[in-house]
Amino acid sequence: MRYCFLALSAAAFLLLGAACAATIGTATIRAPAVVISNNTGSLTTINVTVANGNGNVSIAGPTEIGSSTKQSAYTAAEYAANYLNLNFQSYNFTYTIVDSSDNVSGPSAGAAMTMLAVSAMSHKQLRHDFTMTGTISGDGSIGEVGGVFDKVGAAANAGMKFVLVPAVPNGSEEDMLYLITQTGFGIPLVQVSNITAAARYAFNSRINATPNETSHNFYTNYSTAKLPVATLSCSNGCNTTVFGLLVNTTFELTGQQISDLGANQKFRGIAAQFGEILNESKSVAQHNYLYTGADLAFLDYVNAFYFNSYETNISNGMQVLQDTQKYCSSLEEPQMTSSNYEYILGAELRRAWANYTINTIISGYNQTAGGIDTDEVLDSMYGAAQANGWCTAAGTIYSLEQSNTAGEPVKPSLALEAVALSKIDRAQEYGPNIYYSTAETAYNQGDYPLAILAADYSYALSNTGTLSANTPNKGIIDAANTLIANATYGVWATEFAKESLFYINESELAANSTLAQTYATQAYSSASLARQMSEDMHIIYMNLTPSSTTSVVSPNALLSSVDSLKGMIETLLAVMVFIAFLLAIIAVMLALLLRKACAGTRSRTEGRRKGR
Repeated sequence: MRYCFLALSAAAFLLLGAACAATIGTATIRAPAVVISNNTGSLTTINVTVANGNGNVSIAGPTEIGSSTKQSAYTAAEYAANYLNLNFQSYNFTYTIVDSSDNVSGPSAGAAMTMLAVSAMSHKQLRHDFTMTGTISGDGSIGEVGGVFDKVGAAANAGMKFVLVPAVPNGSEEDMLYLITQTGFGIPLVQVSNITAAARYAFNSRINATPNETSHNFYTNYSTAKLPVATLSCSNGCNTTVFGLLVNTTFELTGQQISDLGANQKFRGIAAQFGEILNESKSVAQHNYLYTGADLAFLDYVNAFYFNSYETNISNGMQVLQDTQKYCSSLEEPQMTSSNYEYILGAELRRAWANYTINTIISGYNQTAGGIDTDEVLDSMYGAAQANGWCTAAGTIYSLEQSNTAGEPVKPSLALEAVALSKIDRAQEYGPNIYYSTAETAYNQGDYPLAILAADYSYALSNTGTLSANTPNKGIIDAANTLIANATYGVWATEFAKESLFYINESELAANSTLAQTYATQAYSSASLARQMSEDMHIIYMNLTPSSTTSVVSPNALLSSVDSLKGMIETLLAVMVFIAFLLAIIAVMLALLLRKACAGTRSRTEGRRKGR
């Protein structure tokens, strides 16, 4: 029971007594927020008073309160009443936000407001050593929010023992953000999906949050001991030496990032996981799955780069982006020849992905009028790592091919335009992504080979949805094997085909059906890409023409092109015959005119002779 002790007039005392009697309960929590203007986190005190009423929800405090905050308060109060099996319409809820800012907006305090209402109505005391962030839905689920890094930093500085955060998919980028935040600030982040899960921590002062903090196992224990050596042979005279050097470059790049991360005491344990992944990647490559090993190491590199960006602020982040953009732009593409075209196109493709990624991120920086939080800075560093890795791969290929003078200098035929358009149209139905966007850009720039290959990625990596959810693993694997049966034209296609075989092997050795299906689906995706690359690298090769030649015929339209050429020749012959006929007529007419003129001249000459 709460008592009101105030020295008031008798009338005022009676009124206050009535008000106190109407109050059901109050509660307080310090909820985290982000001040976007200076990119810092803070803890804002939020109070709630619940009284008998008619379902009214109000917020007092700052001058301006955003509509999303108001809606969150209403949803929070309504769900809290339902959670306690009480009639929402019988109560009034007054939230007070104690904040120095004149403007408060956003739905991220919804979960905290819900816990406040539950506390006030149930008379259960909230812990004072925790805070929480997350949106609230009508069913009590807690949704993701931004600014987690800055909010947790504020909680750590305030001495909080743990922070409740919205549950996210294990292994997702948001999950990694939680881990880097938790590790950096040394405060547990406990993921909760709904109010019921959150209440377990919010009201129990004896529970220890540490065992339930965010954890992440980056290492995947592939069955490399049972992995057969890949024996697929690449057709069309593929040069795997360059690919081998490219793989080694990726390993070196990744190793440097892991070494840098290990130098930070906070992240040594995570660096050790990344080191295990790198060693596993090397083992995969040693079994002749070159692209697969490099791909695993590339993802390892991006993750290590991301964690190394722990202390990156907005200005430093922008500098990293600009430096990466400058590096990618500085790369000089060597002359394309009939022997190196595949590597040149592979490098060009990765450079295009990098440019798209960096330009998109920088554009987002510039268009965010209110500023960005540290979550977004770190997210941009993840993209910067991808872009830098892609451009490093491109630069390695360009460097290796600068001195490669084998083969005739060539350029793609304009006949590839129709092929590119058809590939883009096919990929369009799967929606926008980085690959589709780079395909469109390349097409608009007249780079049709690049457009074809980018569209292939968009199609192949998206069309796994065509597999029925009820398709057994064997059916998926059989489909993958069918796709790669003749998908070895060129080094890229062959390496993707070998990657498919790698995941087929993992699927067959998986410990459970869920993991087996995951690997089978990856196998199908790689097989689909292998098939597309095999077919289209052949088409591109058939449309490479000496640099001095203006055009060639597309293999897909070879017969129609021959017919067209035949028609053109026949038309040309007809025109030549007609011109010859006209010239003959003109010659006859000129001869007649000349004969007549000569006859007149003779007559005049004879006339003059007679007059003498």
